[in-house]
Amino acid sequence: MSTLLPRTADADVRVMSSNILFDKTLQDRLPLIADYYRASDADLIGMQEVNRVGTALFETLSDIYAPVALRHAEDKHCYTPILYRHDRFELLEGGSELYRSRGTDTKSMAWAVLSDKKSGKKLALINSHGSLILKSYNLEATNAVEGEMWRVDNVCQMLEKKDELRAKYGADLPVFVTGDFNAHPESDSIRNMKKVLPDSADIATISATTGINSFHGVPGRPCPEGTPIDFVFVTDDAVKILVHCIPDDETALAISDHSPVCVDAELI
Repeated sequence: MSTLLPRTADADVRVMSSNILFDKTLQDRLPLIADYYRASDADLIGMQEVNRVGTALFETLSDIYAPVALRHAEDKHCYTPILYRHDRFELLEGGSELYRSRGTDTKSMAWAVLSDKKSGKKLALINSHGSLILKSYNLEATNAVEGEMWRVDNVCQMLEKKDELRAKYGADLPVFVTGDFNAHPESDSIRNMKKVLPDSADIATISATTGINSFHGVPGRPCPEGTPIDFVFVTDDAVKILVHCIPDDETALAISDHSPVCVDAELI
C-alpha cells in the first residue's frame, strides 16, 4: 500500500493531480477532500471535475491555497482549475482553454506560471482532463478509435502551451503537466507525451508507485491492478523527480474515484 509521506528531503516542490468526481456524492465528500489537501503539503494541485459544487473548496481552503483558471475566455465554467500555496508563490500568469477535440465542455486544460516569493525561481503547471467518448454522447464513434484521436490532439495542445510558456519565460522554465488523461501508458496519446515529457513515475530517483490503476471506479473501492490514467509529466531538463506516489490508503481512496498522483521534485 502506498501512502503520502512527509515531503522528501531536498524536494523543492510537491505537485499533485486530483480528480474529485462530480457525482451526487461530491457535496458530502467536500470535507474529506479539503482535509486531504490540507494534510498533503502540496504546493500545487491540478484538479479535474470541479463543477460548481466543487468550487466550495476554494473558500474552505483559502487560508492556504488560491485558485487559478475559474473560467475560460469564452466565459464558460472551467472544470480543471489549479490551486497554489499563496504564502509561497506569486502568480505571474494563469489561464485556461477548452480542448479543440472534445465532446463536452468539462474537458479542458489550465495553466499557471508562478514565482517563489523567496528564491524568485519560476515554474509552471499545465493541468488537464483528457477527452472521452461515452455512449451517452450518441456519436457514431468509439472511445478506442476516435476518442484516442481526440486525446492525441489534447496532448498536442498541451505541448503547444508548454512551448509557448517556455518561449515567454525561458527555455529552462520547469514545467509540470498534471491530469486525468483518460488513457493508459500504452496509448498513442501517452506515448506521444512521453516522447517530449517523461512520466514522473519512470524517472523518480527514490521511489514510484507501479502496478495499480489510479482510477478505482467508486470512492472507497481499492485500486485495481494495472496501469494508471492519471499522470504527472515533467520537463526533465529542469526538474528532477525524487518520489512519485499514487496513494491507495483508506483516506486517499475515500475522497474520489481517482487516487491522487503526487510527486516531490527538485528544480534544477
